[in-house]
Amino acid sequence: MDREPVTTLNARPRIAAFPAPLSHIVGDAEVAQARGVIASWRGYRPTPLVDLPGLAAALGVASVTIKHEGERFAIGSFKALGPPFALWRELERRGALGIAARFTAVAATSGNHGRALAWGARRLGANSRIFMPAHTSLGREAAIRSFGAEVSRIAGNFDAALDAAIADSARHADRILIADIPGDTGSAVARDTLAGYAVLADEIATQAARDLPSHVFVAAGNGSLAAASCARLWQVFGARRPRLISVEPVGSDCVRRSLDAGSPIALAHAGDSVMDGLVVGTPSQVAWPILQIGLDAALAIHDEVAIATLRNLAHGAWGPPSVEIGETGVAAIAGLVAACSGSKARAALAISARSNLLAIACEGVTDRAVFEALTRVISDPDSG
Repeated sequence: MDREPVTTLNARPRIAAFPAPLSHIVGDAEVAQARGVIASWRGYRPTPLVDLPGLAAALGVASVTIKHEGERFAIGSFKALGPPFALWRELERRGALGIAARFTAVAATSGNHGRALAWGARRLGANSRIFMPAHTSLGREAAIRSFGAEVSRIAGNFDAALDAAIADSARHADRILIADIPGDTGSAVARDTLAGYAVLADEIATQAARDLPSHVFVAAGNGSLAAASCARLWQVFGARRPRLISVEPVGSDCVRRSLDAGSPIALAHAGDSVMDGLVVGTPSQVAWPILQIGLDAALAIHDEVAIATLRNLAHGAWGPPSVEIGETGVAAIAGLVAACSGSKARAALAISARSNLLAIACEGVTDRAVFEALTRVISDPDSG
C-alpha cells in the first residue's frame, strides 16, 4: 500500500476566479438549471459525506471524507446525473418531452453510463439502445436490461462500441446519441452532461461549506466528472477552493499525461485495469480547457493499490464504518491513500497533519459478483 503514485503537478499558476471564457462550457445558470431539474426527480437527495476517522488517523491527516455516489437514485453512480439530464435537455430542445416514446436514446458503455441512460430514458418515457464491449460483465448487462434497454454486444473494446453507437444514431432520425465523442469541442449534449455532473460538486459546496476540504480527489476517465467538479468548486469558492487532484489507472492515464504535455494526448493503447470505467485513451475535448487550467495535480495508480483499498474499506480494516464501493469508484480514495502513503506525493501535494481530504467515490457496488471476487481474499482464510 506504500507504492508511490505517478504524480504530475500543474505548472500553471493558480487563478483565483473562475475564468469567464470557460463559463460557456458550464456556468452558474447551467448548473442551477441542472440541479433544479434533477432535484425534481422522484427519489432525489444529495448523496452523503461519509467520515472515515480511522483512515485519517492511519494516514496522519486531520480528516478523510468520502462523497458516496453508491446512494445515487436507483443507479448507484454519479452517471445518474449527467446522461439522463442531457437526454432531458435534448428532448426539451426538440419539443419532445411529451412525445419521448417516439425517440430512442443511444450510447456506448462499459456499465454505469448505459445503466444511467436506460434508467433516465425509461423515466422520461423514451426507448434506449446500449452498445457494450464484449468483455463487460454479464451482471452489468443485466442491470441495463432491467430498465428496458435493448443491449448489443460489440466485438472489441469501448471504442468499438462507441463507433457502433455513433453509426446507429446516424442511420435513424429518431435516435438521440448521448455520448462524449472524441474530437467533440462543445456539443450541447456534452455540455449538458457536464452540467449534470456539476450538481455533485454543488452538493459538496453546500454540505462542506463550514468545513471546506483542503484537497478533493476525483477519478478521471475522460475527465468529465473531474472538470465538472473543478468548475463548480471554483465558481463557488474562488481562491478558497480545495486543491483538485485527478486519479487514473497507470496505463490509461490520458489526463495525467496530457497535463504533463500541456495539451490533450491520445494513448496508442489505453491498456486494461480493474478500474475498467476509467480505461480511456484521450481526454474529453469539452472537459480539457477546464482541466488544463484548474487541475492542481493528476495521479496514476496501480491496480494493486485500488484492490487493496477496496478490500480494506469493505472489511473495515481502518475501523468503522466499513464502506462498499465499486472497483471503478474506489479510484479516488485509493489515490488519496497512495498519495498520503508516499513521501514524494505527500510533499508535492502539500498534505499535512492539518489536511482535510475528500474523495469522490463515483459509484457503489454495481456488480455484486465482481465485487465479491475482488474482496474475497481477505475474508476467506483458505485463499492463501
